[in-house]
Amino acid sequence: MAFLVEQVNTDGTIVCDYDQTLSVRALYERIATYFPGIYRDEDGIICGVYQGRKYSIRAKNVSYLGNPHPVFKKRIQIANDLKEFYQASLAKGYRPILLGVYTHKQTVLFCAFRIEDFIYKKAHNSSAHVYSSDLSDAAEHDYFQKTDYFGNQITVFSPKGVEVFLRELFENTGQTWGTPDLFSVDVSNPMPQHIVQEILTFFQDVNKEWHGIDCYRQMIAANYRNKYQPEWAGFYLEFLFEQYLVEHQLQDDIRYAQDKSKNGIDLDLYFPTIGCYGDLKTHSIESRGVQGNDWDTVFSLIDGNPRGHLYYLFCEHETIKDRVCNYEVTEYWNRALHKENLRSYGGRMKNQVTLADFYLLDINDGNKQFLSQFKQGINSNGKPRAPKIMVERDQFKNFAIAEMPLL
Repeated sequence: MAFLVEQVNTDGTIVCDYDQTLSVRALYERIATYFPGIYRDEDGIICGVYQGRKYSIRAKNVSYLGNPHPVFKKRIQIANDLKEFYQASLAKGYRPILLGVYTHKQTVLFCAFRIEDFIYKKAHNSSAHVYSSDLSDAAEHDYFQKTDYFGNQITVFSPKGVEVFLRELFENTGQTWGTPDLFSVDVSNPMPQHIVQEILTFFQDVNKEWHGIDCYRQMIAANYRNKYQPEWAGFYLEFLFEQYLVEHQLQDDIRYAQDKSKNGIDLDLYFPTIGCYGDLKTHSIESRGVQGNDWDTVFSLIDGNPRGHLYYLFCEHETIKDRVCNYEVTEYWNRALHKENLRSYGGRMKNQVTLADFYLLDINDGNKQFLSQFKQGINSNGKPRAPKIMVERDQFKNFAIAEMPLL
């Protein structure tokens, strides 16, 4: 099934349209048109020659990551034999390149993912991601390069940038490409990589399908402090993550630190080694963004403070409402609370959720301008509720330092 998703015109403007992909033969022809000295060697590997030096290319189409992911997120698929391609290329004296080819009408762009990022890392990656905003920057400037928190590097370029890319590729030795002066992004934050990896490991290993009754039973059996909350999915995530921290003895790196007193910091997490706070968030994948914490609280931590960072451990999920499941979770919850009305809260109760994507968002003084304000409405006393921050879905790219598809 085709989806209307973000595409990029030749001038860098972003529009909604359907993906275009090329056949294997057309991919080869597209590469041969713009890369120098292209041929296939005796083993069928796409090869090229630049100023007497040989390189090899593993090429894939750039296309939408797929429903239910955001419309700005694209990928190339990574085959299981990438390591074999890499090793065979080195053995033949080629410099291997993992290349995505993006096509939209008259737009032609190339996305080079540093191949070592997918060869040496422990976690298995079935795809490499690129945003439509990255493609847009390359279409406008001919060359765009960014390095994320983990050091993963992607270079996006137009046909005019092919020579720049190849020159940088061969002029820099080892596993690090150089960064041209044309355009680059440097992502920096104080969170140690081993803490980020522990967080990713939790979300990678956790069960992805949650049923409300099962989750309530687990929290009740453990006498968890928030075992009867009606919005059970978010509190079940807190329950699992708190268990994980204890079982893996990670309290020196991450600890629960809620302070609901009048002047306290009402955030779930505290990272003592860097002196920063964080919060766990779950939202439906259909929501327009992350509804965050109190505006004044957040800005008291980050505003004008170059060392102030607030981290959101944010999980999106697909949701099935309980009203389409005969209110089974609603009735279980109301019975547990000994309520007479067994359908109380039934209109909003979730029956089950399936985790879809994880994002680690870094909110700081450098990106606060991309925050939106979420109006909370009116309190029961007639006074307006304090506004909260919101990270709109189309602004995730300005905050995300790590992300992982969970489906």
